[in-house]
Amino acid sequence: MKRLIFVLSCVVLLFAQGCGGEPEQVQAPIRPVKIVVVDERGAGMQWTFAGTAEDALETDLSFRVGGKIIEFPGDQIGRKFAKDEVIARLDPADYELELREAKANMEQIRANYVRAKADFERNAELYERKVISKSEMDQADADFKSYEAQLNASAKKLDIARKQLSYTTLNAPFDGWIGKVHTKVHQNVASGQAVASLNAGRQMKMYITVPDVLISQVSEGDAVEVRFDALPGMAMAGKVMEISPESSAGSGYPVKVYLDNADKLVRSGMSGQVCFMGRSERKSSYFLPPVAVVGESTGTRSVWVVDRKTSTVQRKDVSVGRLTEGGLEILNGVKAGDMVVIRGVHRLKDGLKVRFNSNGTEG
Repeated sequence: MKRLIFVLSCVVLLFAQGCGGEPEQVQAPIRPVKIVVVDERGAGMQWTFAGTAEDALETDLSFRVGGKIIEFPGDQIGRKFAKDEVIARLDPADYELELREAKANMEQIRANYVRAKADFERNAELYERKVISKSEMDQADADFKSYEAQLNASAKKLDIARKQLSYTTLNAPFDGWIGKVHTKVHQNVASGQAVASLNAGRQMKMYITVPDVLISQVSEGDAVEVRFDALPGMAMAGKVMEISPESSAGSGYPVKVYLDNADKLVRSGMSGQVCFMGRSERKSSYFLPPVAVVGESTGTRSVWVVDRKTSTVQRKDVSVGRLTEGGLEILNGVKAGDMVVIRGVHRLKDGLKVRFNSNGTEG
């Protein structure tokens, strides 16, 4: 019995010695993560507005007199014309007749004027010699002045007849090409009726609509960049020339943009985008992959940011904006240069040590 008690006592003593030692420290595992570095792409976001190009110097050509078109070289869309080249002609017969009548009328009045002038000079001499009375002298003077006025009027009518005859020819007011044709040869047209549209093509314009929340930041003379769907990879320089003081439908303000088209690559009707460089509705916005943002039960959102010195992570609350092709917009909570975890975010906690590669892949 004493031996049994001794053995049990030894076992208990050994067990007590084993339990009394300090427990070994268990180190937390270093988590491999994938990170992305926040850059300045979001801060340089552009304003982009759609528009359609129009010729800044496009005019509807028309005759200043009416008549029947007998010649119409400008009835072909796209045909080029140099300044003063003939685009169309009217039948000049009626206007040539009016010109002949004006000339004949003027010659008749000129003859009467010459006769009245001679009578006046002769009567003036007779009146000085007191051969004729004062009333006869006044009558000669009145006849002379009447024919003089008629001669001046007939000269003006003759000038009008010449101009109307010249108006039967429609010439190109500048170098350009035909954009639209509104009538046909042998058709009767009225004075001022559009015959064809001539485009210069040297300068184009675009109308865009800028929202009311941004219009105060747009000024005449602002430089813009214009890109067209039909000209991929090409950016053209433009300038804001006009800003409407009144809003149109939808709380937007019409803005007119001009761009140089010296190479004549842009044609009227091309759709494109006008970009205001370096503009942003939110100046401190960045973009991250949506998987980097953790949604909390409280409704807040956060990301895990890596401390470069300690290689540990810390949770930071963020505010998010819209989802775009470039990622989820982060309005605040991060800054340029932050290393944000984008893989393994649900297994992290504050102060946890992580490893990663400099290229962003998991360590």
